[in-house]
Amino acid sequence: MRSIKAVTALVLGMAAAVSHAGGVAVADSQAAIMSTDYAKKTFEKLNNDLKPQRDRLDQLRKELSGIEEKFQKNGSIMSAKEKTDLQNTARQKLDEFNNLAQALQKRAQDVQQEMVQKMLPKMETAVDEIRQAANVDIIIERKNVIWSEPATDLTKKITEKLNAAMNAPGAAK
Repeated sequence: MRSIKAVTALVLGMAAAVSHAGGVAVADSQAAIMSTDYAKKTFEKLNNDLKPQRDRLDQLRKELSGIEEKFQKNGSIMSAKEKTDLQNTARQKLDEFNNLAQALQKRAQDVQQEMVQKMLPKMETAVDEIRQAANVDIIIERKNVIWSEPATDLTKKITEKLNAAMNAPGAAK
């Protein structure tokens, strides 16, 4: 009951704050960044760079399936040594698969984090310029809003400003 009262007070407080605002808008900051030409090029390059590793993952997946199939087909007639050897091979390939998958995931996260760090100052500038031009006092992250008029969504405008900023001479690329 106490938590319901706290949530109600919080919602009422937020509603009061919003009602005093000159203008309220929403934006999806992640979508704004990921929709930029810079982000698309960054991930396209990453996908090209990681193609050999992804191909190796596919190859390992097929090899593991083949080992499993062989074990199911011939397991009953295999000697104990053959079974042990096959299990060891499968374990080695599974370890390689897991390590490679983790490395790929880490590389993608690192690239995304680096990209966001490069774009963050430009995003802050873009958001402030758009906020001032639209006479908006509050911009709320879209995922924190249950519903809003589509006209209050500034995501596309932010993406356009980011594209212009990232394509400007001297922009970090």
